[in-house]
Amino acid sequence: MKPIYVNHQHEILIESYINTLYDSIRNLVNNTDKVDDFMDIVKVIFEYHNEYGKDRNASNYHDFLMIIPLNVSVMTTGFLCGLETTGNASTIRVHRELLGQYSLSVIDKIKKIEPVHE
Repeated sequence: MKPIYVNHQHEILIESYINTLYDSIRNLVNNTDKVDDFMDIVKVIFEYHNEYGKDRNASNYHDFLMIIPLNVSVMTTGFLCGLETTGNASTIRVHRELLGQYSLSVIDKIKKIEPVHE
């Protein structure tokens, strides 16, 4: 499932964001079922995003843009917390911090996307 994008800049930001998170999770987790679980949850967020964006007149533009980065960021943090054990705590915490900072960066860039009337 692909999300609805408002423009090319939005597409590049979201695709890069999701690919970076996916690669990080895949490198951290040896269990492909867990990686698949992660992507299944991302797809649910994409579905919500796309449904929200169908009614563009009633939808809040800013809310629509923030659905993916905010929800995926929170989901990723929870997912990583669930993976944390005594043996991998420091590695997971470092990744959680780095991915959290990356999420904030993406959110800041998405905030600057202006609506374009086509």
